[in-house]
Amino acid sequence: MKKTKNENNITQAKKILSTSPYVLWLLLILITVLFTIAYYPKQSQISYSYNIGDVAKRDIKAPKNFFVEDKEATNLKKNEVKESVKIVYDFDANLIKKISSDIDAAMKIPRRLFLNPDGQAIEPEPTFAIVLGTKPLFEEKLGIEISKGAYLIFYKNQFSSDISRKIKAIINKILTNGIVANKEILLKEAHKGIILRTISSKEERTVNNLKIFYGPDQAKAMVRIEGQPILKNINYNLSNLIVDLCQRLLLPNITLNKNETEKRTREAEAKIKPILYKIKAGEMILREGERVDKVQLVKLLALQEQVEEKDIFISSTGIASITFLSLLVVYLLFLKDHKKLRTSHNKHILFLALGLVLYLTFAKLSTYIAQSANPAMTWDISSVSFFMIIPIPAAAMLTCLFLGFDIAVFFTIVLSLLTSLAFSGSFEVFVFFLLSSVTAAFWIKERQERKNFIIAGFKLALFNVVLALSLGFYSLAQPDIIILAKEVVIAFCGGLFAATFTIGFTPLIEVLFDYTTDSKLMEFSNLDRPLIKKLMIEAPGTYNHSVIVATLAEAAASAIDASSLKAKVMGYYHDIGKLDKKLYYIENQADGKNRHDKLSPSMSALILIGHVKKGVELAKKYKLGNEIIEGIIQHHGTSLIKYFYQKSLKSGNDTVKEEDFRYPGPKPQTREAGIVMLADVVEAAVRALERPTPARIQGRVKELINDIFADGQLEECELTLKDLHQIAKSFNNILTSIYHSRIEYTDKSQEKKKEKNGTAKNTDRQSAKRENTNGHNPQKDKTDLKRLGL
Repeated sequence: MKKTKNENNITQAKKILSTSPYVLWLLLILITVLFTIAYYPKQSQISYSYNIGDVAKRDIKAPKNFFVEDKEATNLKKNEVKESVKIVYDFDANLIKKISSDIDAAMKIPRRLFLNPDGQAIEPEPTFAIVLGTKPLFEEKLGIEISKGAYLIFYKNQFSSDISRKIKAIINKILTNGIVANKEILLKEAHKGIILRTISSKEERTVNNLKIFYGPDQAKAMVRIEGQPILKNINYNLSNLIVDLCQRLLLPNITLNKNETEKRTREAEAKIKPILYKIKAGEMILREGERVDKVQLVKLLALQEQVEEKDIFISSTGIASITFLSLLVVYLLFLKDHKKLRTSHNKHILFLALGLVLYLTFAKLSTYIAQSANPAMTWDISSVSFFMIIPIPAAAMLTCLFLGFDIAVFFTIVLSLLTSLAFSGSFEVFVFFLLSSVTAAFWIKERQERKNFIIAGFKLALFNVVLALSLGFYSLAQPDIIILAKEVVIAFCGGLFAATFTIGFTPLIEVLFDYTTDSKLMEFSNLDRPLIKKLMIEAPGTYNHSVIVATLAEAAASAIDASSLKAKVMGYYHDIGKLDKKLYYIENQADGKNRHDKLSPSMSALILIGHVKKGVELAKKYKLGNEIIEGIIQHHGTSLIKYFYQKSLKSGNDTVKEEDFRYPGPKPQTREAGIVMLADVVEAAVRALERPTPARIQGRVKELINDIFADGQLEECELTLKDLHQIAKSFNNILTSIYHSRIEYTDKSQEKKKEKNGTAKNTDRQSAKRENTNGHNPQKDKTDLKRLGL
């Protein structure tokens, strides 16, 4: 009782695992968590701490492409730019106007005392004492102080406008040329010139000849020189006074604009980008035993900065997100509704999930072994070429063998992506495994013998060599012959290892997941198998029928590019359920007695339907695999056992239900199962033909395929009308060859015997012929595929 309860629990658990959608979500979350934990980066182990003169303890290669800033060169460039920026000086063009205006305003104050409102001279002239009273206001307007003696000289000349013009003319000449406050500082810029900017108009011009400008002292000296031709006709005292007044009124009109110069310097420096040079992935930064020099130290510091900038927690979160989304997207878009995964969906997804975990574990173990051999190796080892030896392509080969090439491609995309993440997101790793795996799957998909796996392995090894060289030329800054040679050897061995792993894992997966490969089908196609031998000995008629059906199915499958091996093996085993009640099938009745004559039609139908169930039980007992079991279940589909159904109707039974005389199905789901159904019906019917001439065989084949097509039995197996035409043509060729015309002997006893044998009927397939004898022709109401197979 306890044992039965445990068995029930195990059965219930298996049912939940094979049907519950929650199992798939659990797998998704579990793989994401395990992958994230397994590849959690251990950044604390990284150390590139060296000083100039230290001896390197190990080789250090660049794990990825990165840039190194040459700070010294950058600073040098900035200094060059800074030195090249011209200093800005402001030129005050309004200073001339201001000084001229002040002179005119000052001279008018005392001059008004000598003139009446009409501009006529006043008589008598004002005394000096009166004019002296205007001196303070005169000085205020002029901006400088003058002595009484100087004022007296102006008084004697009545502050004439001619004096004002001469003063302004001299000042205008000097200021127009330009006066700079500190000419020594200005002359330091003589090698590059200056920018002279007019304050009022903001106009700028470059001045390279800086000697033309006057310093303050030089300007005073130039007053006398410039004033000499202007003052040559006036008296000495007035001339000296004008010169002195001009020298005192002159101010620098060219001044250094420090703020603007600094602003332009900063802008020029900002335009200077850091001087970088690229370190490519795989480039040797430091070799073991070398002394660290200045350049190498710069590279090491830059490499250290690259590592420190990476946040481990955020990186792990990113890995988990990418893993989760990659698995989810590929499943939802490509695998969820895939026709090859509809039956036993959870089992197929579990197989893919375990394969993913297994081969990612190989990648992890490989990195662990590499780090154990060299403890100084960092976790960021994407540049190390040993990854090429990891047999990741074996996963694609196995997936292709069991689930098909298209699913293998989708699986390879995810596996290559996650493997590249394990190697720090290396592009080279992703490209290598993607191309290698897809190519391996392509080369293995048509291989039906295990020895051919090795052939595919050698082809893959050569392809990996070419791929390794291509990636080496791409990633290495300076391709090294030694490094490339190592990569070639590793890649070649990786291809052979992939084939070896495929050979080793295939039988194990066949047992664990109950899959059937071409290799397994080749084994089952051997007619010396125990079940086939049992069928041959105990039910020779069914055996003969099965062999012919297998021959028909194999030829038809080849004609439409379906799996001929699969169709043939399905044909061999489709009727093994008849071993249970073999004498109830007319092909096994050697004594001429039909057991169904004593049974009711419903009971006969149950016996015929039961051979499908018994066949499945025997297939499971002998571990024939799902492919053959599906062929057994589907080879009758949901077709009607017409003979016994009609017989039941004729017996006057008003409660007859058509579904009681139909096979439980399902209808054929694959092209191969559909072919076996057609071959089974056609072989049994043609065997019962009297005088099976080619024309009769062709007509019968056409009629039977029309019947099955019209009954909707081929709706779910993707056989097209073109396929049916080729299948019928193939059937006609083989059946005509089997049932060809023979020489008729004149012996009357043999003729009678032949006639007697010609009337035999197959109770499993005799319904079609019997219906014709009744004058009932249901084909007239159904679709007629005219000229089928002709």
